[in-house]
Amino acid sequence: MTTNSRLPNINIIAAMCSSGEVWYTVNCGKTNSDTFSLFLVKLCEHLDSIEVFWRKKTVFMLDNANYHRGVATQKVMDQLRIPVLYLGPYHFRMAPVEMLFNYVKSRDLNPLRSKTRSR
Repeated sequence: MTTNSRLPNINIIAAMCSSGEVWYTVNCGKTNSDTFSLFLVKLCEHLDSIEVFWRKKTVFMLDNANYHRGVATQKVMDQLRIPVLYLGPYHFRMAPVEMLFNYVKSRDLNPLRSKTRSR
């Protein structure tokens, strides 16, 4: 009997604002329109609870991932009245959230940099 010791595919969906606040979710499996749309719904519910008029001073900056541009996602963003700005093709690194992803992936999730601690 063989066991598959392969770790599950873990993905992070995150949003950040210019003041440095970060909202995120961690998913097991691939990110798709459904998981991204659910994140948007929950994020908008949270932002609505903090400030009713956040949409007047907010723009969601997205790259051209399929799940950002899909018909189902577009429908959800329209229903949520989310102001969106899409980056140009191959310019995903211009999104500030990519710096966060780079930091987490290179430090916290990189097994070569992780330190084991014992007591």
